[in-house]
Amino acid sequence: MENKSVKEQLASGYLTHELRAPLASVRFALELFLDKNSARLDEEDRRLMDISLRNISKLNLLITDIMDQSKIQTGRMKMQLAPSDAAQLARETAGDMEAWARRSGIAISVSAQEDCPPAFIDRRRTVQALTNLISNALKFTPAGGRIEISVRADDPQHPGFVTVKVKDTGCGIAQADLRRIFGYFVQVGPMEKRQEGTGLGLSLARSMMEIQGGGMWASCEPGQGSVFTFTLPLRPPPQPAAPEKIE
Repeated sequence: MENKSVKEQLASGYLTHELRAPLASVRFALELFLDKNSARLDEEDRRLMDISLRNISKLNLLITDIMDQSKIQTGRMKMQLAPSDAAQLARETAGDMEAWARRSGIAISVSAQEDCPPAFIDRRRTVQALTNLISNALKFTPAGGRIEISVRADDPQHPGFVTVKVKDTGCGIAQADLRRIFGYFVQVGPMEKRQEGTGLGLSLARSMMEIQGGGMWASCEPGQGSVFTFTLPLRPPPQPAAPEKIE
């Protein structure tokens, strides 16, 4: 194999494959052990096995996030842009998170402008970013709280864009932390909640919006919940002008 930097190997998928293969083997071995010995394990054994499996899942997520980060930093994150119904995308993504919200005692809802025009986006990456915002809101919102997602294309402050907001009634974010939450490997909030993430999700989500021609930001007050907003362009990005033909 040619001599490539670690970042280039990550972006190409070579190192992530080398990391994922043994990780998958460890998960398979643990699950096989559980299937064969489930009846003989006591409560402490089961707790230790659950911890192991959860950490394997977390490590797999970290590998995926690092791979995406490397693609962005090396300019290899490619977007498949096409017209898409942002309101329907929001409803489907919220629906996928409904079971988690219900288990946590949190209400989740989606409101959308009637006849909202389609946005010109990469659907998969937009779902990835929105899922990240909703999952963060679920982690930091207590039971009895709510998460409201709105989708609109008539915001006078952002003409030419669909504006998507994810508002929660969680603990909010301190102003000092608000300025750095989109940095790499930055985690804020209660320590027990920080351990559930990788610290890359928000930076990746914002980068994915920016590559598509939109943006992402947050506003919140401690104890008053948070509002994360991102914009999706209604039109494809302009094509670069063709070079002049020299006779």
